[in-house]
Amino acid sequence: MFGPDKRSIHASEFLYRKDVLVVRGSYRPPTLVNLDMIRSSFEQFRGEAEVNAGKTFLLTEITLDNLRADGELDEKDFTDRAELLCALGQTVVISNSERYQKLISYLADYRIGQLGLVIGARQILELINDKYYENQDGNLLASFGELFTRNVKMYVYPAMQEGSEELMTSQNLPVPEGLKFLYQHLLDSHQIEDILKFKAENLHIFSKSVLQMLQNDEEGWDSMVPEKVAKLIREQCLFGFPYEQMEFEY
Repeated sequence: MFGPDKRSIHASEFLYRKDVLVVRGSYRPPTLVNLDMIRSSFEQFRGEAEVNAGKTFLLTEITLDNLRADGELDEKDFTDRAELLCALGQTVVISNSERYQKLISYLADYRIGQLGLVIGARQILELINDKYYENQDGNLLASFGELFTRNVKMYVYPAMQEGSEELMTSQNLPVPEGLKFLYQHLLDSHQIEDILKFKAENLHIFSKSVLQMLQNDEEGWDSMVPEKVAKLIREQCLFGFPYEQMEFEY
């Protein structure tokens, strides 16, 4: 874990008996969507009746699997992302918990109260489909039970549906037929809940597109990321920003 000052910190110093919200992402680079996802989900999390707003902690998480490029760990890529998140005032955690169950089990060691996991609409659909098709042997309930324990809630950030103005949310996900009853139960029990106060005007922004644009220094990429992020990318040539675009002062 790294604090906003970029120094390494120990999880036990901050997480013990706290209510914790984890926002997982690629952050390559952190965009206005990422920033809105963090802001809106944390505001909603702190407003929950069962959450003690005075004892909450926010983590932005990058998994080691996400940091690997071509099978190798790209340390420069990690430092780029971590530096930008820290510059935005975030606490960054690097985990090897590609599966959410492993992350939940790890955080349980710190006796946290309520745990919120922030996930995009497309990502939760992928997660649900994986669970369903990997557990056709009758272990479906047990598999979902490991994920949705008593104190865990998933906050779903909407996404634009391709070729449509309709938003993809937790309420209209095309879940497999054999999972609809269980999924509806998770909605009814509020263990899966939509993020409400999001900025719809930013939903057209995708990190992969921004990354490609900034690497070619195409016009407009800097309007899709926080001003501080754009400044650091330009000054330090992060994420492959072309050196020849730098302006040198003499």
